[in-house]
Amino acid sequence: MKKNNTSVSKKLFKTFAIISATMMIMSLLALSIFFGTLYFGGDTPDMSQLQTNQENLIITDNQDRPIADLKSEKYVDYSQIPQLLSDAFIAVEDKRFYSHNGIDYVRIAGALLNNIKGNRTQGASTITQQLAKNVYYSSEQTFSRKFKEMQTAIKLEKMLSKEEIMEYYLNMLYFGSGEYGVKNASLRFFDKSLDELNALECAMLAGIVKSPTKYNPINNYDNSIERARVVLKLMYDQGKISENIYNSYKTANIIIKNALIENNQAKIYLLNTRYEACKILNIDEKTLLSRGYKISTFYDTSAQMQLTSSIFNDSYYSSTSDNPNGIGIVCNNDTLGVKALASRENINIFEFKRQVGSTIKPLACYAPALDQGLISPYTKILDEPTSFGNYSPSNFKDKYYGWTSINDCVEMSLNIPSVKVLQQLSPTTSRNYLAKMNITTDEKDDNLALALGGTTYGISMIDLLGGYATLSNYGLYNSPTFIRQITNKDGNIVYDYNNRISTRIFDEQSSYLMTNMLINTAKNGTAKKLSTLNYQVACKTGTVSLENKDFNSDIYSVGYTSQDTFLFWQGGTLPATQTGGGATTLMFKNFLDNYYREAPKDFAIPNGIIEANIDKYSYEHSNEVILASKNAPKNSVLSCVFSQKCLPSEIDSTYDRPAVDNLQFQQNYSNVSVKFSLNPKLCYKIYKRDFLKGETLLYDIKNSFGDANYQINVDSFFGNTITIIPYYIDDDANEILGAPNKYNSNGAFSKIR
Repeated sequence: MKKNNTSVSKKLFKTFAIISATMMIMSLLALSIFFGTLYFGGDTPDMSQLQTNQENLIITDNQDRPIADLKSEKYVDYSQIPQLLSDAFIAVEDKRFYSHNGIDYVRIAGALLNNIKGNRTQGASTITQQLAKNVYYSSEQTFSRKFKEMQTAIKLEKMLSKEEIMEYYLNMLYFGSGEYGVKNASLRFFDKSLDELNALECAMLAGIVKSPTKYNPINNYDNSIERARVVLKLMYDQGKISENIYNSYKTANIIIKNALIENNQAKIYLLNTRYEACKILNIDEKTLLSRGYKISTFYDTSAQMQLTSSIFNDSYYSSTSDNPNGIGIVCNNDTLGVKALASRENINIFEFKRQVGSTIKPLACYAPALDQGLISPYTKILDEPTSFGNYSPSNFKDKYYGWTSINDCVEMSLNIPSVKVLQQLSPTTSRNYLAKMNITTDEKDDNLALALGGTTYGISMIDLLGGYATLSNYGLYNSPTFIRQITNKDGNIVYDYNNRISTRIFDEQSSYLMTNMLINTAKNGTAKKLSTLNYQVACKTGTVSLENKDFNSDIYSVGYTSQDTFLFWQGGTLPATQTGGGATTLMFKNFLDNYYREAPKDFAIPNGIIEANIDKYSYEHSNEVILASKNAPKNSVLSCVFSQKCLPSEIDSTYDRPAVDNLQFQQNYSNVSVKFSLNPKLCYKIYKRDFLKGETLLYDIKNSFGDANYQINVDSFFGNTITIIPYYIDDDANEILGAPNKYNSNGAFSKIR
């Protein structure tokens, strides 16, 4: 039995040995194939793509002239890169950079071990791999993409020196805030050249690239400085800096300059042009930069220069403001093309969202209500402290004006009437109108606070501008755009703005009436700093307060002429004295003083606008909008313009048939009591005809209201005739008489006969 067992054991061992050897051979063969393919397979990288990607993208202005982009001028040679800066990136991104051939197998093993343990915080890409990925590949997380990236990294190591790899790498990195390359980032965040950077600043730059949003020092300083200290410790641990330097900076802070970009007027325009092109073509920026596209824009050099001059003029900003930002946009009404964009910070205007305050009122409340026929510019609303359930808004400085016309509510930017109009319209209807203009709101915004610009996530300024461009285009919407046309490297047109289709939001008449009210706002209301301009400009201001009413967070002046639409904004921690009607409207006005060589034409009156007179007395005393009689004197009417939707149906007939209302005569012997209702629009004459003396004027009643009550003595023997004649005075000072009302009193003589 033992012999048989031994024989079986030997057979099993032999089988196991064969299987193990086979698996080992297959594994070695697989590894040989893997590494052979890794080292010798794949395409040779196109070295021209390592040059500045901007060279492959042409962006032209409205005259088809290339727009200079200073980014390519900020490319920095390796000789200009301090060793301390290179060491910072090596310490955190690739500490064996100088010893590997493109792939760090030690780091890969460590990453695999961490992944097995469930810790995915450690990456395995070398600096060379990151360069390969950013230049040649997308960011998709697949084994195939990763394998190709490794192949390219190995080839790059054979074709380039370590210094060249580091140079390309540091010039192509994205640091957030629209900044590519270490030189741009250093100037932006610290306002320093590279040779001026200290160890902590180098560490901060190296720390940002892991997540340019999370570690952006402008928007997330605490995260950024904490990350910088981690990198600084790695630099010390790896012998890149001395103990003295580490101790000097390990608890230090960095002053973030957030350097202004006025030295490059086109930069912010180009940043947003590239972003919009990526959206249009549904590609990422790396692809856009490398495919040889030509983008034709609406960029106007003269407009950009003037706008930049305004936005960077410190006299418009309070000296007590906390690093205020300013933005200006100019958009042509016919094309919806953005001619100029200026900002004191690099921002994506498509994603930069803020609370917009009262600038939302025309778009969310008044224009939709006009379009629905719910109001006219002359409709009166009671402006008084009002609570709407749990919502209790208030006017600016708690001032209230009683019964006020919609026009005056817009002029003075009153809050209570806006909320009342939205209540009548409904927040849901308002949000539907806004959505058609690409102004997105959240379901949580389906409430009356929307009337005053209270939204959950804010509104982007390009969308706010688009809303006002809808009004300037008589209710037709299309989104503002930087781009006229895009052609590919073969010269084929892949996008043309002329193919866009506009959407009708408001009818022409409602848009014109809204424009008329905003023109009045610029003449007499919150934007009256524009009143000295010798042409029509429609404008709405807006101010957003912080919880501490001593400060504002956002101020706006948004408006348009018959040619262009404009937006001016300031934001930050602004003193309460900085308001939309002040600083930004002054900025707007001074910009316009220099912008137009010829005054733009007045707004054309569309078909369907009706000029009509309303009865002045009813409007001023009863707050009713009633059409006046054709016979009404000029001093008794108000001239107004309506659309058919909001034209009053009731017509005053006082001057067509002047009459005495509720007339009563009552005689008691020699006394006749005369009672009637006084119409303040009419005058009344009361006559008495005497048997001997003839007719005598007893009373000529003018400008009276209430009830008339007169006691008239009559001749008890012969009797008298009492006549009441209503009348009014026409424009030629003539008395226009109504039908007489007579009463014959009884006397003894009349009884004898």
